[in-house]
Amino acid sequence: MTENLINQYRQAVQPLLEQGERLLDVATVTPVAGASGVGDGAGAAIGNKLARIGAVSGGHGSIASGFPASDGVPTRRLLVVTDRRAAVVIVPIDIRKPSRLVWHAPRHLVQRVERRPRLQLMARFRLHFADGSAVALMTMRRRTVEALADQLGR
Repeated sequence: MTENLINQYRQAVQPLLEQGERLLDVATVTPVAGASGVGDGAGAAIGNKLARIGAVSGGHGSIASGFPASDGVPTRRLLVVTDRRAAVVIVPIDIRKPSRLVWHAPRHLVQRVERRPRLQLMARFRLHFADGSAVALMTMRRRTVEALADQLGR
C-alpha cells in the first residue's frame, strides 16, 4: 500500500523536496485537532469535543503546537516521510493546482509513532516529538500506521 501511495502522490510531493531528499513514505491523514464527525445537534457536538481530547499536547512553541489542524477545506493532507524530515503537504482536490508544504520537522525530532485504540471508523495514532509534545492523527488503514512506525520509530 505504501508504494501505491508514494507513486500516486509523487508528482504532488516531489517539487516540495530539497535537492537529494529521498521520499520514503506517504500517508493520507486527518489531524484530530479541528476534525469533526458527521451530524448535527448536541450529540454530534459532544462527540466532536470528546474525539479531540489529546489532539495536541505540548505548550506554545512546541513542535506539536505548529502542526496544522483540520480546517474543513476539501483537500488531501499527506504525512510525508523522507530521509531528512517528516512533513505535512496539502494536495488540492484540483490536481492542476500546486501542493503546499504546511509543516515539517527534522526526522530526529520525531521520536515515535504510537497506535491508539480505534474508537471510530478511522485508525488513530500519535506522533511523539523530542520536546515531549505529541499530535494525534487519523488515517483509514491500520497498516498505514504500521508503515509509518517502521519509518519513524515505535
